[in-house]
Amino acid sequence: MIRAKTSRLVLIVPLLLSVVLASCASIQRSQDQGTVRQVANLINSGDSSRLASLSASPFLLDGEIVPLPADVASFWQGIAKAGFRVEGAALDKGAPVGAESYRDFADTMEVKSFFGRYVKDGTRVLELTTNAGTRIRLLTRSQWFSWKILGFKGPF
Repeated sequence: MIRAKTSRLVLIVPLLLSVVLASCASIQRSQDQGTVRQVANLINSGDSSRLASLSASPFLLDGEIVPLPADVASFWQGIAKAGFRVEGAALDKGAPVGAESYRDFADTMEVKSFFGRYVKDGTRVLELTTNAGTRIRLLTRSQWFSWKILGFKGPF
């Protein structure tokens, strides 16, 4: 009797662990999709002040470091005034930042230094696609129950 229960337990435990691990990956993807949706909605509605408040300083814009919060706010105001939209934005891929992630923005010493100094654990590179077929990369970091935008690249 004990032997039968032990053998069942040996079979059930790995199954439960695989279910838990699979759900962790789907939870992360769901969070990434939510971040993409929120950023896209803010861009499409022209809410530059909210985008600026969600953005970190310094901020990585394509391959350039924007050091001042006022300049980050000017970037978001500029794209709103230009009528920039990301219609039909959808998460293509999301990944935690690794040693070579800086190359997703620019393969320069400046960007590598930015990643080394300002990009902490929990930061993710999110790549989204739009209805027009363009791509945008976001550098985001979760902070408790909120998140920050550390970088933006695109459209490309």
